[in-house]
Amino acid sequence: MLRDRKRVIGTLDERIKLHQAAGDVLERMGASGIFSEEDIVSLQTAILGFLREPEPRLLGICSYSRDHRKATNAGERTWRILVKRSMIHDNDGELEATLYHEFLHAVLGHDEGHGQAFQNHEALWPLGR
Repeated sequence: MLRDRKRVIGTLDERIKLHQAAGDVLERMGASGIFSEEDIVSLQTAILGFLREPEPRLLGICSYSRDHRKATNAGERTWRILVKRSMIHDNDGELEATLYHEFLHAVLGHDEGHGQAFQNHEALWPLGR
């Protein structure tokens, strides 16, 4: 139950690291030439945060806005992206891969889910490396 799991905002340092990692991922997505500049720029305003704790199953989620079906770009479609806070302290690339995964949900939209287009795009990570 949600009542059994506390909300987590993280420390200032953890929030800074999350935003830096997200910026790096968006920069790589933009440089890849695969994604529209409009989507990349619009995702700069997505709310980023941490999942409630403890969260044993999920690494991240992309929550869609109420009007996501009317949205014209990824930023309008997305309300927030939350990730597991413990990934901030690991330097194994999981945070960046998870952010990319969630940004893909934002770009491709709710109806795509983990469909073929999503899988094709996810297989490209890490972009250009």
